[in-house]
Formats: sequence, structure tokens, C-alpha cells
Amino acid sequence: MLRKSWVVLAVLAFVCTLGWNIGPAQCASPGRQIEIKVGHVGAPVSPQQGAADIFVKLVEQKTNGQVKIKVYNSSQLGNEAELVEGLRMGTVDGGIISSGLFASSYNVTGAFEVPFLFKNSQHVLKVVNGPIGDNLLKKLEEKAGLKPVAIWDHGFRQVTNRVRPIKEPADMKDLKIRSPEVPVYSYALEALGAVPVPMPFTELYIALDRGVVDGQHNPLMHVKGQRFYEVQKYLSVIDFAYTPNIVAFSKKMWAKLSPEQQKAVVEAARETAPIWAEQSAKEEQAILAELKDKMQVLTSDQTDREAFVKIVREKAYPKYQDKFGPEFVDFLNKVLEAGK
Repeated sequence: MLRKSWVVLAVLAFVCTLGWNIGPAQCASPGRQIEIKVGHVGAPVSPQQGAADIFVKLVEQKTNGQVKIKVYNSSQLGNEAELVEGLRMGTVDGGIISSGLFASSYNVTGAFEVPFLFKNSQHVLKVVNGPIGDNLLKKLEEKAGLKPVAIWDHGFRQVTNRVRPIKEPADMKDLKIRSPEVPVYSYALEALGAVPVPMPFTELYIALDRGVVDGQHNPLMHVKGQRFYEVQKYLSVIDFAYTPNIVAFSKKMWAKLSPEQQKAVVEAARETAPIWAEQSAKEEQAILAELKDKMQVLTSDQTDREAFVKIVREKAYPKYQDKFGPEFVDFLNKVLEAGK
């Protein structure tokens, strides 16, 4: 009888390793520790890593150490497009990835990144932690074949460049501005007279250093963590766009967790969101103070954000209907309404 039990366990272990769909409960035996490798493109100082540090501790607490999250930063597991593909294929366990990178499966995820969509952080939290955010995650799971569990704060994107201070829309004219490989940014930058240059995050520092692009937009943690201040002279705080990160897992990895473990991971991910949002807001203020010693900084009261908002909403927003369809625009309208 003992020999037979060992044979059954050995077969189960082999089947689970292959990721065959026999159900999570069979693959997650009590007492067996599961390690989940989660990748992101941020530096050790980044919004992704900050949220991940909280998440790792919460998962360990909620699973009594049975589930361990090991985080790989700085694109060690691939750039964001590669992480998304790895999640679909089951070759990557988990990822903390900009929402717009999931747009090839569900284009509404790219709507989060539409410039000047959100008024402030309170508006953001109301959307991502409420029914609008929940519905987006549900639809993404259905369409992408992976398991998204939460939306985390990535911060508002601020604009840097090496040519001149940017105070008003006219200052953007003819500047080559790098953007993520998410189409919604190009329409906004073109409306402002800039030249959008989509490229992977991993190539950005070198492109800035060599003058391939004049500037870029990213949260302040990336400006510090990636040392962009070394190759950029001017920083303008205009809350250009808000990029949330979606934390997601491959279906292959998700099936290895028991229902109880799955529940614990989801709870940990959801609880991370408000904790990190509060912490990151404080860190952003500290980083802004640091950057004032390294760059010429124009704060929000020194820039005409409303002028940027007016141009982008008048010239770029109408194009989203033609390009992305009614569901995309409906999402934009719901988000805008939530901010009133």
C-alpha cells in the first residue's frame, strides 16, 4: 500500500510539472512550498518593486509560508511585451506589467493610459479599486488566457527632456518623446506637436544618452531609479498620464495553487493596492525634492496643465473612437464621470 501511494504521488508531481489541467487541489499538497517567480522591468527603486515588497510579505503571512513570491526586477525575465507573452504561454509565472501592454488581448486595458484621463490620486483609487477596475480584470482574464488579480499604483507620468523647460503645450513642439509601445500616447503627443517614438523601456536610457530621443515620460521613481537625471536636464510635473500596473499570473502557475492559496494570493494583491498607493505618494514627494538638486524642475504650480488637458481632449480623444471602438470610449466616459 505504501509503495502504491508513492507511485500515485510521483505521477501527480509529474503531471503538475507539465501543467496539465487536473485541478489545483491535486497539485497543491499540504506542506509543500510553492515558489512563484514574478518579473517586472523596473529598477530596485521603482513602483513595481515597492508594491512587490509589500505583496511578498502579505502572501507569506496569508499562506503560512507555503507560497513564496520571488521577484525579478530590471527586466531579468524579459521586457513587458515578453512578460505578457510568457504569461500566456506559461513560461513566466507572474508579472507586474503596465496595463497598456495587455491591449493586444483586450484593448480597453490601454484606455487606462490615455493622457490626462485622471484628475488626481483620489480619482485613480476610486476607479482601480472599484467596480470599473474589477470589471476590467474580469474581462482581461476572459480574453487573455491569464489570471490578473489586482491593479497597483504606478504613479502619474511626468515629462523630462534635454532641450528646454516645458511649461505649456507650445514647448512640446518637435520634441522627440519616447513612449511605451502603447498607441494611446502617440495621439496625445502628436496633438501637442511632439514626435512620439515608441520603444521598450529597456532601451530608453541609452536612447536618451545618445540623443535618439529628446525626452520621455515616466513616474518620478523611474526618473530616480533609472538615473534619467544623468541624461535629462528638465523635469515638468504635469501629471501627463497615469499608468497602473496589473499583477497577473499564468494559468499554468495558477493551477498549481489550492483554492485556499489562490484566495490568499488575491487577497494579498488587493490589500497591497491601497497600502502601496499611500506609501508611494510619500516617496514621490521625497524623490521630487531630491531631483530638484539634479534637474531643473517645474512643479505643478509652474506649468499650465489645463492647457495641455484642453488640447489633448479636443484633438486626441475623438481619434480613440475610430481606432479602438465603442467599448474603449465607454470606459473613458465612465472614468471621467467617476472623477466628477
